[in-house]
Amino acid sequence: MATIILQETSTTTEQPIDLATWQKILEKTNNFKLPGVEQGILSAQQVLDFKTSIMDVIRFICTQQTDEYGFRVYLDGKKMGSDYLKSSVYPNLPAVGDDGSTWTKDVFQENKFGIILNSSEKFSMKIADQLSALMHPLLDTLGIPSSGMHSTVFIGNYGFTPLGIHQDHYGANVIHFHLGPGEKIMYTWDASLFEGLDPADKTLEEVLPKAKEFPFGTGDLYFMPWDQYHIGRTDEISTGLTVWFDNHSNKALLETLISAVKLQFPNDQLTDITPLEKDIHQLNFSIIDKIVSGNPRATELSFKDLLKQTFSEFKLALFSNRGWRAIPMTMEEISSFKVDDHYNELNDKNIQVPFPYQLYYNVNEPEITVYARGAKITIKHHPYIEEIIAELNSNQVINTDILLEKLTTVWPKEAGLYFLAMLYNKRGFYIISDPSKP
Repeated sequence: MATIILQETSTTTEQPIDLATWQKILEKTNNFKLPGVEQGILSAQQVLDFKTSIMDVIRFICTQQTDEYGFRVYLDGKKMGSDYLKSSVYPNLPAVGDDGSTWTKDVFQENKFGIILNSSEKFSMKIADQLSALMHPLLDTLGIPSSGMHSTVFIGNYGFTPLGIHQDHYGANVIHFHLGPGEKIMYTWDASLFEGLDPADKTLEEVLPKAKEFPFGTGDLYFMPWDQYHIGRTDEISTGLTVWFDNHSNKALLETLISAVKLQFPNDQLTDITPLEKDIHQLNFSIIDKIVSGNPRATELSFKDLLKQTFSEFKLALFSNRGWRAIPMTMEEISSFKVDDHYNELNDKNIQVPFPYQLYYNVNEPEITVYARGAKITIKHHPYIEEIIAELNSNQVINTDILLEKLTTVWPKEAGLYFLAMLYNKRGFYIISDPSKP
């Protein structure tokens, strides 16, 4: 695998959904409080690009032979286990350029099947970039959801959704980009119909006549708020790419922050066996001192201020990833590139942060922490680093020699290249090919 990967362009050449269209969708759905369909949102090329990119992700999942990332397969409504995946799915890699039509036929023949794949944006920068370009006017208007966003892909001809009639997670509104070729119908019910009941207590035949129907086809957009009881129906093979707005409760946010605080404590100080206590009046509080000693902020800040600081860091990471909760795979994970070994290869390269992404940073002397695509990098601070970030945030193509010009007057050039290599590893920018060079 190559160490430096060139990319001709950093974003799709297709036009994003403009603000006027998003405002029309917001009006139709009462500001995302009601389900609704908007036809013809995606061009044929955008549909094809998404479908081939999804197959790229499935090819990666097959090479890794893991369902760790929420990859599920259903046959005739039954979820298949790891033995089936290992024998019948993973060995059949989708061909490069396949839009799924050949692969699904090869793997599933004439069977009724369903595939659910979570967080494809983690594995495909193209999917992440194209979705971000499509949705940036909406996010600029509404803001980024409190817990971020994630995608889920649905593929199949499974008839009614294997999950049955259900509500989605609390606060998780969804936008469905339908990639076809088959059509899909979404059936929704008011929550009052199931008040005090498990939806499984009512048969589909009993409640289907009371449902509202939302049919949509290739290139259409369907929106649904989280509180709708629903079930989808897909009789012919189709693909749906959904984006979930994880605007969860304050309880969910607190759990996220507490989890983030836990990660700030070194594991080597948490592995000791906690001693027994003999006397409730003489508790051994030194255990608490030892636990917090690994995190100076836990001793210096009040609990409230610790949560505030963690909240700020969480949001900086989220905004740097344009709302995506999943952090992209690093260059070190997908190629032979290694920061320590190959940072000099960033010399005299044209690079670009793709629109609408931005780098964010926080200065805490003598260090600066830079947030790029959800990851953070902490290095020694110098004001010229902030100027470099400002240049990159123009989303214009710039040569690394020019970018580092000022910094090399105070730091060795190798230090600047190493910083850029760390950003590149975290997918903070792309290296753009120079048409003037062979």
